[in-house]
Amino acid sequence: MTELLNQKYRDQLVTWIGKPCHFRLLYKISRDGCSTPTFHQKCDGQGATVTVLYNTNNSIYGGYLSQSWHSYAAYINDPNAFLFRLQYNGSSNPLKFPVSNAGCAGIGNNSYGPLFGSGHDMCTFFGTINSSGGVFSLNGNFSGIGGCYNLNGQNSASFSNNSLLVTDLEVYQIKDGPDPNKTKMAESSLLDKPWRKFPEFNAETANKLKEELVDYGPDSETGVTAANILLIGQIGAGKSSFFNSVNSIFCRKITSKARSGSFEHSLTTVYRKYNVKDHNSGKTLKIRLCDTRGLEEELTIDSQEIFHILDGNIPDRYQFNPSAPFTTETFGFIRNPHLGDRIHCVAFVLDGSTIDVIPEKILKQMKAMQSRINQRNIPQVVYLTKLDKVCPMVEEDAGHMFHSSAVREAVDKIADVMGLPRGFVLPIKNYESETILDQNIDILTLKALKQTADFADDYMEEQVEKMAAENGQGRKEK
Repeated sequence: MTELLNQKYRDQLVTWIGKPCHFRLLYKISRDGCSTPTFHQKCDGQGATVTVLYNTNNSIYGGYLSQSWHSYAAYINDPNAFLFRLQYNGSSNPLKFPVSNAGCAGIGNNSYGPLFGSGHDMCTFFGTINSSGGVFSLNGNFSGIGGCYNLNGQNSASFSNNSLLVTDLEVYQIKDGPDPNKTKMAESSLLDKPWRKFPEFNAETANKLKEELVDYGPDSETGVTAANILLIGQIGAGKSSFFNSVNSIFCRKITSKARSGSFEHSLTTVYRKYNVKDHNSGKTLKIRLCDTRGLEEELTIDSQEIFHILDGNIPDRYQFNPSAPFTTETFGFIRNPHLGDRIHCVAFVLDGSTIDVIPEKILKQMKAMQSRINQRNIPQVVYLTKLDKVCPMVEEDAGHMFHSSAVREAVDKIADVMGLPRGFVLPIKNYESETILDQNIDILTLKALKQTADFADDYMEEQVEKMAAENGQGRKEK
C-alpha cells in the first residue's frame, strides 16, 4: 500500500529534525487498522518517529518525537519534539511548532494512540476506530493545544481545521543517515558531463580563486573602497552561515563569528557589514558581506527599511526593532550616503532542499524586495544552500555538485521562482557539520563570491557613468 508522505514533505521534516535521516513506515491505519494495541505493537521502542494525519479537508499535520513510544502510562520527556502542519486546505503551508514543555512532550499509554502534550495538545485516538467509506472519525481531541507546544499565534483550527476526520494516519520511524535506496538512485543519476561549465576541483583552482579575491578591489574611478554585498534569506537558509564559511576559508579554520543555526526566529538582530581578513597575507578583503534580519512568515520587514539598507542610510551595527522600523529620524541615519555606502549586489540565500515548500508569505516578501531592488537597478544572485540534502552524492563530495541532476533541477526551479537567469543561481555548501576545511566546499564558495563581486563592479561602473552623464547634463543646462 502506498506511503502518502511525499518527498517534498519528507525533505521539510528532515530540515526541521536537523540531521540527515530517512523514513520507514511502521504503522498505517488504512492498512493495519485503527486500534491502540496495534499502534503500540508496531511503534513502541522504535526510537524517533513522525506521526502524520491526513484529514478530509486536505490538510496534513502531526508530530515528531525523538524518543520512543511506550505503554507505561507515563510522560515522554523530549526537548527535540515538535508538532507541525505541512498542508492546509490543499495548499502547501509548512509550519513547525516547537515543544515548550519538554517534560510532557508525549505520553505513552496502552489505551491511547499517538498522544502529544498533557491536556492534550494532540490526542489522536483511543480504543478501536472503524472506517466508514474510507474515512476514520478519530475520537481524540485538541482540547489542550498550545499547552506544551508553542503555536506561534496559530490555533487548533489553523493547525488541523480542528478536524480528526481522517482518511489515514501514518507513523514513520526516523532512521539516521540518507536513505540507502535514494543514495543508489542518486549514484545512477550523476551525469557523465557537468551541466554547467566550472573550474576543476583541485588545489590550483582553490588557490587561484583565493588570490583573485585577496587582490580584488573596485575600480579606482568609483571612489569605493569595498564592494557591499547584501545577504537576504529566510531564517535557517544559511545566510549568516555563508559569511562564516567565507571567513573560515580565509582564516584557514572553521569559525563562527556570525550567529547561525535553525531557530524559530532570526538570530540576526543587528545590521552588520562584515569584513573578511586573509590569514596568509594579513590583508582585509575589499568585499563586505552585509547581514540583515532573516525573513519570517509572521514578521514582515518594513519596505522603507529595505530602501534605507540599499541606499546606504543604515549604519553598521544598527539594532533592528520590529515595532519601530528605521526612518529618517532614527539615530545614526546616514543622510548623504556615498556610492561606497550603498549596496552593490544582493545575494538571496535560499535553502535548496525546501524549494517546493517555501511559504507563500516568504515568497511574497522576496518578490516585494526584488521589486525595490530592481528599482535601484542593483544586480542579484541566488546562493542555493543545503544541496547535500537534495543529493546524497553531494553530501559525500561537494565536487559532484555540477554532475547532480537533482541539483540541476533545484537550480532550474529556483531560477523560475526568482525570475533570474540560471547562471545567476550559484549552488554552494556552507560549513555546518564539518570540523575541518574541505577544498571542494571552498571552491564553490569562492567562485560564488567572485561572481558576485564581478556583478557589484558592473553596478558601480554603471553608477559612475550615470553620475558623469548627470553632471554633464547639469553643466549644459547652466
